[in-house]
Amino acid sequence: MHFKLPNKYLKYGYLLALVPIFFLVRYYQSHDPEVNTGESFFPSCIFHSLTGYHCPGCGSQRAIHDLLNGRILAALKHNLLFIILTVVLGIKGYYYISKAFFKREVVDWTYNKYFSITVFVLIICYWILRNIATPPFCHLAP
Repeated sequence: MHFKLPNKYLKYGYLLALVPIFFLVRYYQSHDPEVNTGESFFPSCIFHSLTGYHCPGCGSQRAIHDLLNGRILAALKHNLLFIILTVVLGIKGYYYISKAFFKREVVDWTYNKYFSITVFVLIICYWILRNIATPPFCHLAP
């Protein structure tokens, strides 16, 4: 027998999931990942530790900290791709909230195969370009 929860309970579950996210965001705002005091839980990049090269996510923890503290230019220096991802996730959040809570029909332009392929190619290109040690590409490194 399959039991399906009504949609209103699913909304409450999503709202409940925001509680740990709130505390995580608050921690990222108040603790700087660049200053390692030994008491923080910020992980280091395994790919960078093993190879010496930057992965597409390198610098994103520092970018989160800078964004939460209103330092947008510093966040762009740490990880440009993460800032673009934040904008796309904000748009996706708007689509979800509009549809789930306000019952509005919105067209999600990110829900197609070309968007996924474009994002994949963008990540691979960013990964390669940020590891080139000559200007202007060296500025992509965190």
